[in-house]
Amino acid sequence: MSATPRWRLSPRRKALLATVLLAMVAMLALRWMGVAGFNGTQPREMDWDEDGTATRAEILQGYTIVGVEETREGPRTCRRYARLGRRDEPFRVECRVVLAPGADDEDGR
Repeated sequence: MSATPRWRLSPRRKALLATVLLAMVAMLALRWMGVAGFNGTQPREMDWDEDGTATRAEILQGYTIVGVEETREGPRTCRRYARLGRRDEPFRVECRVVLAPGADDEDGR
């Protein structure tokens, strides 16, 4: 009988695998914490000082220290943006109303 070859990882590959897994766990933790960049906020929407451009620093903040909380009341959806340490003091609130197709017509046309 021939021995079946065993698949072994070199120390370099083990380190790479550990690094990738650690990065994925960190991203999952940031998603659970409600960080804006990992909860649906696009980089073009990360203009926190509202000067018309989203700088690299603002985008970095959106992926690290700015949290978002989304609430829905019927057709109205609101997103509250706040620093992670001060969730009760939002610096931006965006609300949108999305009507279902045909909801404003009586006869459905």
